[in-house]
Amino acid sequence: MFFLRAFTVGAFLLLTSCNSMNPDPPPPPKAILGGTLIDGTGRPPIPNSVVVVELGKIVVATSSQGYKIPDNAVRTNASGLFITPIGLGARLEYGAPADLYLIQGNPLENPLALASPMRVMKTGEWLDADKK
Repeated sequence: MFFLRAFTVGAFLLLTSCNSMNPDPPPPPKAILGGTLIDGTGRPPIPNSVVVVELGKIVVATSSQGYKIPDNAVRTNASGLFITPIGLGARLEYGAPADLYLIQGNPLENPLALASPMRVMKTGEWLDADKK
């Protein structure tokens, strides 16, 4: 009886330790393509931009010209929209939290456009995840 308990506990410990050695793979990056990027840094807007998000952080925010999007990226078409950071003083630059709006109007010309975003991303996740 003792041997059976020891064997069961040993097998359980072995299986649980093996499971923790292979954690779930990270989610694929998200790529937001074709929108006009207003990054919050004061630089001029960037038309036809690409923003890539990994693990809730911005890893790329630039012109899409010449940039190769990762093959496994989940793509969002932002053509005709503006990509802006959420919050006063926020920036869409490398390492920043991926908190952003996709909006229809240019917020530099009409700040009220920020009041009704088409989509919202918080820490790298779309709040309306059913829209791709």
